[in-house]
Amino acid sequence: MYAKINPHERPRIPRLKGSLKILESVRRTNEIMEKIMPDNLNIKQVTDYVYAGAATVCEENNVRLIVTKSRIRENRAPPWKIRLEKKIESIRSKIGVLHTYLNSNSPSRKTTKKISCIASEHNVRGRDGPFKQKLVVIYDTLKQKAQALGNRVKRYNERVKRYKNNQLYYKNQKQFYRQLEETTTAEEDFPKPDEMRTTWEEIWSDKGEHDDGASWIREAEEESKNYVMDQVTITEDDVRATLKKTCNWSAPGPDGLHNYWWKHFSSTHKKIAKLFQQALVNPSQLPNTLTFGITHMIPKGPKNNNPKDYRPITCLPVVYKILTGVITQKSWKHIGKNKILAREQNGCLKDAKGSKELLPIDGMD
Repeated sequence: MYAKINPHERPRIPRLKGSLKILESVRRTNEIMEKIMPDNLNIKQVTDYVYAGAATVCEENNVRLIVTKSRIRENRAPPWKIRLEKKIESIRSKIGVLHTYLNSNSPSRKTTKKISCIASEHNVRGRDGPFKQKLVVIYDTLKQKAQALGNRVKRYNERVKRYKNNQLYYKNQKQFYRQLEETTTAEEDFPKPDEMRTTWEEIWSDKGEHDDGASWIREAEEESKNYVMDQVTITEDDVRATLKKTCNWSAPGPDGLHNYWWKHFSSTHKKIAKLFQQALVNPSQLPNTLTFGITHMIPKGPKNNNPKDYRPITCLPVVYKILTGVITQKSWKHIGKNKILAREQNGCLKDAKGSKELLPIDGMD
């Protein structure tokens, strides 16, 4: 169903609530995938199988996939709310006309004509008794009616807000608390997408000038010959250990797959370990889409319309993060074994802040 569809155009897999029923469904799906997946798969095809497995689990548990549309989805209000808002607007318009007429000694012909229409709607005639006193009664009645209708709309808006906050708290608690701390900002205060793209393209496209022939580079290259790294072998255990450190429902990349699916579909671990091992020998086997990501602009402080006050954060595919995670672990093992990390770079070590043991520089105690 989805093999020939671009990953970013597929329905989005939602986050699932943890339950024994879902775990059992994931286990059965994983067993089926292990039986039907051929050995000669590439990374893109393995990703398709993982997506299909996730979609199968959702369908089996009556979880709807999120269909994203190219156009921005509008928050449409229910018809009754639209009717109420139009009615309130009409009543407020009449209240304004009545207020102008009652507080004016010589109202205009246009105002007088509108007053006649309003009086006719409430069965009040100009020749009847104290005309202005009856208009005052109509004025007060309309104000009370507008307030009553406004309270209905207000109660609905508050209920919708509570519902959205509850959903946001369940799906993303960090975003929920961040939203509570943020001050409300008008839509026009945000930078436009074109301005954001122009600003950051100038930074990202600036290649800069570097002295590739610097003497210290040659010295580092000569010294590195003394610490030749052993041949790297990526195993299924390496993939499993890397995935174990990941959060289940972190924001996914363009393929829409969370860490949860890669972690629990263990039938794919052996296959991607084999593909990664082949990629170390021939990197051209890796697809270009492996490094494609979705970039979100996060405000550094209070939201404003200056693109430079936003920092980009890119969500990459999980497969890319598994590969880089495995290589990172292998590299740190080699660095620790040979003690070749300079003391000035000890801040890069894990738990460096609380650790008193630092790696020494060569030639120093």
